[in-house]
Amino acid sequence: MKRFFALALAILMVVVALPHSAAKAQGKSLQVYLTSIDQPTQDLLNKTIIPAFITANPDVASVEVITGTWGDFDTSLAGWFAAGKGPDIVYLGSEYAPVYGKLLANLDQYINEKTFPALKSYLPGAISTVTFDGHIRGLPLLFSPRPIFYRTDLVKGAPALKDFKAPLTFTAAVQFAKDNSAVANGAITKQAFFNANPGSPDGLFDSQEFIAAIWAAGGELYNKDGTSAFDSAQTKEALQFMYDRRRAILPDEKTATLPAFTGTSLSTGTVVSAITPFWNVPAADDKVWANIAIEPYPAGKAGKPTIQVFTDWAGVPAYSPNPDLAAKFLIFLGSTDNVASLQKIAGYIPPRTDAWDALRKSSPLWNTVFDLVTNTKYLVRGFSDIRGSADLRPMLVSEVNLYLTDQLSLADVQTALKIQYDAILLKDGFLGGVVPSAATAAPTAVATASK
Repeated sequence: MKRFFALALAILMVVVALPHSAAKAQGKSLQVYLTSIDQPTQDLLNKTIIPAFITANPDVASVEVITGTWGDFDTSLAGWFAAGKGPDIVYLGSEYAPVYGKLLANLDQYINEKTFPALKSYLPGAISTVTFDGHIRGLPLLFSPRPIFYRTDLVKGAPALKDFKAPLTFTAAVQFAKDNSAVANGAITKQAFFNANPGSPDGLFDSQEFIAAIWAAGGELYNKDGTSAFDSAQTKEALQFMYDRRRAILPDEKTATLPAFTGTSLSTGTVVSAITPFWNVPAADDKVWANIAIEPYPAGKAGKPTIQVFTDWAGVPAYSPNPDLAAKFLIFLGSTDNVASLQKIAGYIPPRTDAWDALRKSSPLWNTVFDLVTNTKYLVRGFSDIRGSADLRPMLVSEVNLYLTDQLSLADVQTALKIQYDAILLKDGFLGGVVPSAATAAPTAVATASK
């Protein structure tokens, strides 16, 4: 997922000394770690937000921002946590609370509805993302829902937007894929569904969507003892759905997929529906939105239609000598004015529902999005509590694609996922004293079997 506002680095860091950094030399100082931050956002922070924070807090001598690359994120954080010294505030992606939560400060006494009344306006899923072991470890910075976008003008029969009915079950979604895909001369010419997330070149599998499909089937990733639940009936249902949808679009693995395209998948004219990040959709004033429906993911037999939400947040490492000041800066960053500025300059979608009014007024698009993520008929779930995520994703891509391309049976892929993920969880210390009988096996694929 592309990060709008990230914080990371270690070795290749670029240190940006902010205005006032030399002033009030006897006061406290903060260091903030950001990654992939663009120049307009740097200017907003350096010239407006941070000077205002220093002015409002006479005990602050300086605030320093270090920036770097997302690729160095894990190495950077591991080095700082091992040394017990580093930035006072670090950027964290949606899934990182279980990875770094125990190394972050408990901020309950600093960030609560008394010290920050606006906290109650944050989406529950955003707050759960920054919570570890029942305690607040940081503050959400932005959120990005990941719905399915449908080009209704490309749907069979070209229904008007107001008349379009999205497929809200796995069965209906497979039928939609059959009805709205086309193949000619051994190649796809029209694709009913395309996942435009990075790492899904053919648009037919993404590990994040797979996890959402398990949730939409009523399942979970973990058993009560913390072991992997990839052997569950819900995982089986999600896998079968993704296979059936693939075959509804791609008759066999000899069929050529859509050629690479530039721009957004929703603008190609060959993609009927897509899961794509908000940074990769047409501009809000593009006429194409007159024919785009925004809908949840389909559900399994025992689940609910689901909207997956990604929340980027900032945490305070336990080694920081100034957790109170770091929390105060996060609260300042989350103020009404600063949230509005960050949305305008950096394009962040605020995780505060009371900051949505201006966006609602700016475009009907935002009304649709915000109504969707607050609809109680759907499961709106944050992409969080994903344990061992650095190893999980490549494992899912490797093993599930073997199944989807007829190189591994459904039973065998579930066994492979279960064994390998338990091994990852055990290695990373997530299982405590629990040692699954198969978890000590080498994390390699189960022998492939023909479907």
